[in-house]
Amino acid sequence: MKFINKGTIIAALVGGVTALTLMMGGVALAYGGPHGHGAHWSPEKMEEHLTEMTQRLDLTPKQETNIRAIMEQAVAQRQEIKEMPRSKEKFVAMRDVRFATEDQIYANLTCAQREELRLVKREHKVDRMEERFQRHHSEDTK
Repeated sequence: MKFINKGTIIAALVGGVTALTLMMGGVALAYGGPHGHGAHWSPEKMEEHLTEMTQRLDLTPKQETNIRAIMEQAVAQRQEIKEMPRSKEKFVAMRDVRFATEDQIYANLTCAQREELRLVKREHKVDRMEERFQRHHSEDTK
């Protein structure tokens, strides 16, 4: 009989806690972030994202048109889902729209553009984390 060493148990516990934390963070963001204010995709916000994608990924006019249509469809779907009462179904619907939109956008990109988009998304994630840190840090100093 093989015994499990203490390090393996600790690693499994830390991994489980980390996974649970990430999952809860995802649920919080799907329900609109820590303060209930979701990342509203206004037409201006959508244009801002599309402009950045066009510049950073060097999109062709056809790619830009296709991606604009995909984003507009996602905005409409999110608006419908937003009207639903808070529930697991709402979370799943929002997640599904996000994943489907991402898949459709990636399908319109070349391999090099997909890699650049992944880099852009990482940069945005770091920016959001820094903003949250600054906001939280400024609240602590008051």
